[in-house]
Amino acid sequence: MAAAPTRLYTADFPLSPDLMGQVWLYPLAPEFEDLWEICERQWDPEEGFRTPHGALRVALGTVTGRMIVFTVARRREVRPGEERSLIVADGPLDPRLTTRCFDVWQKLHFRGVRDGQFLSRHIDFERAVCRPLSDVLKRDEAGYVIGPWWWKDAAGWAVIQRLAAHPMVDKADPAQRATTFRVGLGHDAKRLVAWDYPYYRTIYQGRSNERTGWAMAYVSVTAGTQRGLPDPVLRFDCHVTRVADHWSNVKTVTLNHPQFDTLLRVPVRHVPQRDPDGEKLRDKNGRLIWKTEFRGHTAAIVQACGLTPVTLPDKADGDLERVRAVFRNKGSHLVGKGVGAYFTLRMATHIADVLGVQPITYDKSRYTIPGATITRGPIPAKKLPPALEAAGWKSMRLVVVHAAATTPRRVMRQLRLDYGVPIPEAFVGSDAGFDAKIVDVAPGITVEFRKIPELTMHGSHDRTSIVRSSGFFHSDDPDRLVAAICETTWDGKPIPNDGKPSTRKALAAAGVVSQFLTVADVPTKDEETDFRTSAALRHIFQNAGIIDDRLARATCAAPDVRMEAPLTEPVTVVGIHLRRHNYRRVRGQAPRRPKLVACLVAMHFTPDAETPPYTEMYHNGRWLRFAEGRAVYHASEIGNENWGRDGNGARAVRDHIETALDSLVLPEGCNRVVLVLDKEGSRSIYPGMGDNPFAGGLLPGRGLAQDGVDVAVVRIAFGHHAARPATVYRDGADDLATMNPSYRRTLIFEKRHPHETVWMLTQQSRQQAGNSPMLREGNRRTREDFHTLPFNPMNKDLHATSRIEIAIPSPGGWESGDLVAFIARQCDQAVAWDHRTLRSAPLHLAHHSDRDHPDFGSHDPGDGDAGDGELEEGLL
Repeated sequence: MAAAPTRLYTADFPLSPDLMGQVWLYPLAPEFEDLWEICERQWDPEEGFRTPHGALRVALGTVTGRMIVFTVARRREVRPGEERSLIVADGPLDPRLTTRCFDVWQKLHFRGVRDGQFLSRHIDFERAVCRPLSDVLKRDEAGYVIGPWWWKDAAGWAVIQRLAAHPMVDKADPAQRATTFRVGLGHDAKRLVAWDYPYYRTIYQGRSNERTGWAMAYVSVTAGTQRGLPDPVLRFDCHVTRVADHWSNVKTVTLNHPQFDTLLRVPVRHVPQRDPDGEKLRDKNGRLIWKTEFRGHTAAIVQACGLTPVTLPDKADGDLERVRAVFRNKGSHLVGKGVGAYFTLRMATHIADVLGVQPITYDKSRYTIPGATITRGPIPAKKLPPALEAAGWKSMRLVVVHAAATTPRRVMRQLRLDYGVPIPEAFVGSDAGFDAKIVDVAPGITVEFRKIPELTMHGSHDRTSIVRSSGFFHSDDPDRLVAAICETTWDGKPIPNDGKPSTRKALAAAGVVSQFLTVADVPTKDEETDFRTSAALRHIFQNAGIIDDRLARATCAAPDVRMEAPLTEPVTVVGIHLRRHNYRRVRGQAPRRPKLVACLVAMHFTPDAETPPYTEMYHNGRWLRFAEGRAVYHASEIGNENWGRDGNGARAVRDHIETALDSLVLPEGCNRVVLVLDKEGSRSIYPGMGDNPFAGGLLPGRGLAQDGVDVAVVRIAFGHHAARPATVYRDGADDLATMNPSYRRTLIFEKRHPHETVWMLTQQSRQQAGNSPMLREGNRRTREDFHTLPFNPMNKDLHATSRIEIAIPSPGGWESGDLVAFIARQCDQAVAWDHRTLRSAPLHLAHHSDRDHPDFGSHDPGDGDAGDGELEEGLL
């Protein structure tokens, strides 16, 4: 009897025309477009929204209870046959309410508006039409959706409404009450919220001090596409919104709509209270008294439209039936993050039942990741010298910069546990001195301790002169690497004048790569691992490019391992990391132009399982040893303002990448190069990396290919750009409606779409794979059922699955599956830690170098007008 096929069940659903529903289209006259340009020029972001689109969308959605999209086309940019300016809604709009909302919004935001300048006069209500969304979509010759741009916003509206009418029943536990959902309106406009069934946890601090933390599950819906599949998909993901018990740091609230059976996600802000004369009020200690109010005049607009007023309670948790402030995942909360894999699987099967459509499933491929190839733990001491040599260095001095006496003790203790380094007698005893002490770790590698409080402390003082005057940070030998582990302090709160960025930049200017270690006590048990110190040592070796043979063993044939499609010839893999750097707005300062960051890291693999790959990084026109390239990059200003995602900016960054690749020197006997980019970073810069394989467009590596090099291009997607795995199951043997979710980390799954195959690598998270049974309860039950356990893991984060989608826009001379296996094994075998990385090794090193840049902290991640930091990758 044949074994049941193994498949991967996801929460991505094909979106048929029937499920798309209808949209109401309200044309906007050309005069509207002219007036809108004036509004954009006069817009003040301090009002609480970055653009007038966001403010008006929230206001109109609040007043009408509809899901709304604005599309305003500037006439000078519109070509014949292109779309007009529209208001798009999920249902008919009341002309009176809509007109009143527009007028009040415009008066409150723009003073001195005259009658002829009202936007509402140019909404053509008489010509409004209701059309199936499928009829509005524009497709190319291959059938892929290419517009209008707002289709992704509107695609899930009908499905959200349909799902809200059906409670979710756990068929594995019918006695448990069904979970009902309500539609949540907001700037994203597509989510289902389990408002009536919040999670909670109560603790007692003293006899009368009772504290309760609240949270609620919600399901987000994102419309999108998958590579090789012409029809759009709906991507569902499950999360937890935790409720804040105080107004501090709250940016968003969820309101129980007083007029409609929906929920509102409305942004708020904190402003000083003022007396009737306009003076700021202060308490008896002279501190300002603050109040919380809606951003964008939401409350005033609602009241002016004659609806039931919306108000905020004095305390954030003062009226949870009506208002719930969104906790921004900064600091501690009584309820943990994530809803759990069990909830996600139950939700996925519930969606399939309600919609009558099965989700996209992946089949097990013939490629695997042999468990015997995975290497964990620090680099063994005996492998450090060959790893150092493979990195291009003859010797290494690791300087441990400290102020506290516990730091040298922790480092020496972990060197003994991880690398077998004996602790010298001079280090024993409470009165031992560590300054200027040198310890041999392995042949060619020494650790030197230096007490420099001025370098470890926070503050705005100059550190460059300290580094320049310290001879141990410099070397006359070009083949001697100098690295540093610097002590730092952090109490979990924002640090004014954080010293780490300036210290890292000063060290990088001297050619020193660095890693930080937070001050802590020495563990009391002799064999207890100090995880922070162990991680600091591992990462300083990674930052220096000192990598042992673990990556080679994971990808190459070895006598003790059976592997499908091992590496059999030399290959160079180049990770190309691209990111837009948006500067944070600073009150009182002019906005800074965004930049684009491009980091390239190359790893030269051989087919020998015992030979570590040589790693290089490109910067300033040169390929340098990884440690050198990382130091030069961190000493330079981040990004380039002449690079961008479109037009001349995209052309400039493509030219930069081609110049770097053309100057890459391949090892003797190597004629293969694999270029790895992530989907989010490469979008629009390389159109050929998108989801439409027929779109054409440029791919990187043109110069190499013209020189006769075999060039392959790989695209990696993760997070919300990849399908959410719900479970691995045996088709025909497992009951998806009642089984517990499971994951198989050694399997590589494939989905043969009509025009191209995509591949998926998934596994449970590192936390869930640990030994704590509480971290795995999210696989067995929902949070709502935690009260039945003898222990209540409500405060635990329910980490679930990571997912990595791999596509091959250009396989070169590879078999696509062989190339996928090669890249997947680089993701599964991390360079420095014991768990999988979302990116293959060289792309991970490029991404990590960017995030460690001293100027990275100036980046605004762009969490939207009402961002609340709810989403966490790896959490459910």
